[in-house]
Amino acid sequence: MNLSTSNQVPIKIKSRKNPMGEYSHLNTEELFRAVKESAHSKYRADFDMLLGLFLERYDAREKELDELNKVLERRMQEEVNLSKANHKRFEQQAKMAAMGEMMDAVAHQWKQPLNALSMMSDMLVEDFSNSLVDQEYIDSLSCDTQVQIEHMITTLQEFRDFFRPKETKESFGLKRCVQSVMLLVNDEFMKNYITIDINCEKEILIHGIENEFKHLVLNIINNAKDAFNEKSIQKRTITINIYKNDIYNCVDFEDSAGGIPLNVINHVFKPEVTTKVDGKGTGIGLYMSTQIAEKLGGKLSVKNVNNGACFLLQIPL
Repeated sequence: MNLSTSNQVPIKIKSRKNPMGEYSHLNTEELFRAVKESAHSKYRADFDMLLGLFLERYDAREKELDELNKVLERRMQEEVNLSKANHKRFEQQAKMAAMGEMMDAVAHQWKQPLNALSMMSDMLVEDFSNSLVDQEYIDSLSCDTQVQIEHMITTLQEFRDFFRPKETKESFGLKRCVQSVMLLVNDEFMKNYITIDINCEKEILIHGIENEFKHLVLNIINNAKDAFNEKSIQKRTITINIYKNDIYNCVDFEDSAGGIPLNVINHVFKPEVTTKVDGKGTGIGLYMSTQIAEKLGGKLSVKNVNNGACFLLQIPL
């Protein structure tokens, strides 16, 4: 019996022999044709054996595919685990960089009250020697001393809270949170001749992890500070606008630091991308800021405006 279709080479089916040996040379397509055509053969054994061979190949192929899927699943899981590990590494790097910045800021914040306390101590000794110390003097000195100490305690508490891990989401005010960051960095930015203006007509509450939002604010204003210093810009202003529209709660950070180079601006939120000179930046801060924005359910974008850059955080109402 000859098996053939139009424009195809006939496949000779040899009945009453061993099809496993006789037909094993056929490729899958030829074997499938042989199975179909032998179904009409008077030699039923041909059909059964050809079908058995076909099913055997099918099962082998299914096993190969199963093994391949298992390999792909393992590789995908490895990639997911690697991605998580990289994210944790980036997060830790960003936290350590922020901690270094904040420790420097706290040192500057404490410098002024410590100098004031030292001066008051010297004044007390001198005034005592001149018999100028009375109860009113002591009360006034005690009050002034307490003001300076309270300032230092508040700064230290803010610093501790800033790096205290929190996983519980809660409602917090955007304006109050930004002002809390300013309390820690105010002296540092004054030292760099940078003026920060906060515009907010009415407090806006959002739901999330407050410390993470503080990190976002710190990352963005520190990037502006570095840009001012690298470019030696004289007029140094950062304007933070907090407002809402029909769709979003918004916070935009606009600086006068000259803007972001066009060849970089579309990549600044990628990990390890930085515009700073070698050794001056990790490229992690803005990447982590986008992650924080996403955890808040929002998005962070940037564009060049006027003579600087504007970062816009949008969080759905």
